[in-house]
Amino acid sequence: MGPQPLKLIHLTDLHIAPDGKGPALEGSAAKTARAVDIINRDHGDAELCVVTGDLVYDPDPVAYDLAQSILSRLTMPTVSLIGNHDDRAMALARISSAHADGNGFVQSVLQTSYALVVTLDTKDNETHAGTLCEDRLQWLDACLGRHTGPVWLFMHHAPFATGLPAMDTIGLAADAALALEKILSKHANVAHLFFGHYHRPMSGVWNGIPFSTHRSMMLQCAMDLKTKTHVSAIFEEPQFAIITADSALTVVHYHDFDSSADTVSFGAADGNNLRAETA
Repeated sequence: MGPQPLKLIHLTDLHIAPDGKGPALEGSAAKTARAVDIINRDHGDAELCVVTGDLVYDPDPVAYDLAQSILSRLTMPTVSLIGNHDDRAMALARISSAHADGNGFVQSVLQTSYALVVTLDTKDNETHAGTLCEDRLQWLDACLGRHTGPVWLFMHHAPFATGLPAMDTIGLAADAALALEKILSKHANVAHLFFGHYHRPMSGVWNGIPFSTHRSMMLQCAMDLKTKTHVSAIFEEPQFAIITADSALTVVHYHDFDSSADTVSFGAADGNNLRAETA
């Protein structure tokens, strides 16, 4: 029997805020706390949890301290990125799982039992869209150049159009996406790209690289492939993802952890033998 596959947890877009800021944000901290409890209970054997940004909705000390109090309860090693709603300096000062590289960007490298995990800071201080400066691109180029095995790349913004027009206007800037594409093509060792930002479950392949993302802890982006002027929001279940992988197979599970629906059990040998259970 071979080694156990890697298990990794992906959380994104917590948007933690003190309650009382309206229905869009109300409960985002409680949902994140529930996610942490379930992750600890059911997936405590995970090697790593990666949080791909938008830790808070408004970057203030109260929100970051609340985020820290929740994320610090995770029982596995955790690394956190920042997103367009975050403040880099405040996150580094108040979130223990946010780590700076040599230039002060929130990005890091961690070796797991299967893949090298690289987290990339796409925060632009001037806009909600993403960017990558020369320092960050050179850092990534060096990281990928030192590693010959599979790499999992985590970032907040996607480097391509997702088909959600309003969200795509605040994706990774075109020049940064092109520069990133050149670096990834040069090294050809990124086996999976994970991102946040879009508040929707999505998966696919970009330039031969599989990618995935999922819902947030607050309102979700509606399945709207037409509207360009504003983001259509919808109340849907929050999610986190459980990823398992070995040299032959990578599986990404999307878990609607806050659902109150009943589950149904049935025997593997007899698909007609159904039994309802309360989740």
